[in-house]
Amino acid sequence: MTKIRAPLSFALAVHEITTLIGVTTARRVTGRAKRTLQLWREGGQEATPSLAQAFALDRAYVEAGGEGLPPIIASYLRQIEAFMAATEACRLALIEDIANVARESADAVAASMALTQPGVRPTAIHHAIAEAEQNDAAIGRLLARLKSFLPGNGVGQGQPGDRK
Repeated sequence: MTKIRAPLSFALAVHEITTLIGVTTARRVTGRAKRTLQLWREGGQEATPSLAQAFALDRAYVEAGGEGLPPIIASYLRQIEAFMAATEACRLALIEDIANVARESADAVAASMALTQPGVRPTAIHHAIAEAEQNDAAIGRLLARLKSFLPGNGVGQGQPGDRK
């Protein structure tokens, strides 16, 4: 049965390498048992090679005639690029939220200022209240977005800061 591995994963990279160089060579260059290599290939237990072992595997891949960027470094680069793209998306969403607060605040202030004129109708009061409530909602969204940027809240990890 073929095991499905995540496309950006180190497990897939180790699988690609061991398919080319063989498990015996992989064991020799990493100094690890066959079972450890199997765990690395499966990736289900968060098992990954150390940096030195990853370098040794990528080097063995290149020496065995592997084409293109060595699989582990390629996996690392793809994961970093994905992280950076997600972080950038969070920052762009923050800019959008800031602009929305500015727009809603301006609308609320304008509607409220209109109430200072003589002969104000109840509809104008209701309009100012609605604008203030929309501003309040926009501020709430901005506050949530700002909190997502606190350390440990996972900005750029595809959770806090995401568009909802």
